[in-house]
Amino acid sequence: MKHLPLIALTALLTACGGGSDDNSQQNAEMSLAFSDAPVDSVSKVCIAVSNISIHPVSGSELAWTTASFLTSAQDDGCTPTGEIIPLDASGHPLFTYIDLLKYPGSSSRPLLASQSVVPGDYSQMRLRILDGRDAGNQFPDGTPYSYVLQDDSVIKPLEVPSNELKLDAFTIAANGLSAFTTEFDLRHSMVLPGHEEHYKLKPRGVRLVNNTEVATVRGTVAAGLCGGQLTDKAFVYFYDELRPVGDDAYPDMADLDNGFYASAPVVPLTGGGYGYELGFVNLGSYDMVLVCNGDEDDPELANDPLQLEQVLKAQPVTAPTTSINFQ
Repeated sequence: MKHLPLIALTALLTACGGGSDDNSQQNAEMSLAFSDAPVDSVSKVCIAVSNISIHPVSGSELAWTTASFLTSAQDDGCTPTGEIIPLDASGHPLFTYIDLLKYPGSSSRPLLASQSVVPGDYSQMRLRILDGRDAGNQFPDGTPYSYVLQDDSVIKPLEVPSNELKLDAFTIAANGLSAFTTEFDLRHSMVLPGHEEHYKLKPRGVRLVNNTEVATVRGTVAAGLCGGQLTDKAFVYFYDELRPVGDDAYPDMADLDNGFYASAPVVPLTGGGYGYELGFVNLGSYDMVLVCNGDEDDPELANDPLQLEQVLKAQPVTAPTTSINFQ
């Protein structure tokens, strides 16, 4: 099992006023970009994105192919040497590559910009990502379209059930800016099953948040905590209001119904010491826990025993940045 930290997808939905006649609807504009955090256990997580669609609660879906994608020729270094991305029936690339590991921190990969949409409530956003296990989704040399490159140089297919990732409901506001981020906690959503033949990307651990209602949480972790065994082992776990009141137990990643929200790895800081950072955290109050054996927490198995080093209860998270330290 490889445990992988945070990946984020950012969607900017910009709404503006439409025409004034009775038959017109207000219009909005949508742009989309990808961002992520670095991962140590693998070298590349290449997803082949062929289509993006949004589904209004009332009305017809809107969809975009690579013909509308920005920098559609960009392949992020994912295309195998000597191969080319095939073209669709209209002569456009069949998909656009995004290496989720190439856009750390606040950097991002724009994918859609200024696409006309209608403001209102949307039940779903769907990203069509070609399943790497499908024999029809491979280059002539056998490389899967969607794949994971491990540190040992082994390439394994990335399974995307039904060739798409379904994201949560959202609202596009009229006459203003609606900015959203879809946060991928790859520790949670990407797993290597026991057969180790391919990785699997699941919707679990993926959240769609409104950027006006989120913050970045970061802080330091004292070097002596967890017996000094912090790198690649210790994680900061966030628990939200779903955790039972008065319950001193803090569940593992598999127990989403009892308050587990997200986690961030403890890493060495430039200049010395240790720290953590988690972006796109919904504003509110969280119990934050330093877990010494987070590397052993299997998202597929419930009731993993966690070694809790320090618990900070009811920590307020406010925009744009909140600092919370483990001393």
